[in-house]
Amino acid sequence: RQLVAEVESLMAPLAQERGLRFSLEVGLLGDITASGDPTRIRQILLNLLSNAIKFTERGVVGLKLTTLGSYQGLRFEVADTGPGINADQKARLFQRFEQGDGAKTTSRYGGSGLGLAICQELALAMGGHIEVISRLGAGTRFIVDLPLRWVNSSAPLAEAAQTATALAPQRILLVEDDPTIAEVIVGLLRSQGHSVVHAPHGLAALTEAADNNFDVALLDLDLPGLDGFALARQLRVFGYEMPLIAVTARSDEAAEPAAQQAGFDSFLRKPLTG
Repeated sequence: RQLVAEVESLMAPLAQERGLRFSLEVGLLGDITASGDPTRIRQILLNLLSNAIKFTERGVVGLKLTTLGSYQGLRFEVADTGPGINADQKARLFQRFEQGDGAKTTSRYGGSGLGLAICQELALAMGGHIEVISRLGAGTRFIVDLPLRWVNSSAPLAEAAQTATALAPQRILLVEDDPTIAEVIVGLLRSQGHSVVHAPHGLAALTEAADNNFDVALLDLDLPGLDGFALARQLRVFGYEMPLIAVTARSDEAAEPAAQQAGFDSFLRKPLTG
């Protein structure tokens, strides 16, 4: 659910900019924890949805998530009300640099490049596959079946933070704009044997993440410019899988679920006491 919500937060605004409605349907009972590669799944969904938005002039672009068979995996469906493709074009759709509607569509929308071919390759690498259902003038639906193991999970978000405190010394990225608070947190973490790199804002954090390997990141939610929610989404889009922990002085109840939807794994409230 978290990954799908993250994808929705990134793609829904793009659809709306083109005058399209973005539809999300999650057909799961309870919270689901799947054992798989979130980076590959995210790349597949972002590629398919980007393509759907690009080729759809009006109507709806949708993402649907359901279970596959009886606890056999997960099924992701990306559907649009675009121009559709015929059988011959569908047969060549996953060839590199192939585009479903030919030269006319390429000149009108721009090429799809390697996107669809890479999606199929990523799905196959996870033991899954992608099926296309489409006909001219009736839109297109991509069905991504992935044999991911999944279980019901009701563990609250806050438990991840408690688990983290029991870990061996970690290399931590701290993103905090208040120098006094940053000094306190850095001192607290270093006193427990952790290595800490401090970034004062979101752009500096992205640079540090690109240049270093971190075990975990602590992000203040109320950063100037690129706030903590947006920063978390960017880190996930770029493929960083390290746990993200939101650190905030906010007292409102909406902050924690909003952080979870943005891609955070845990949530801590200031002041931190160790």
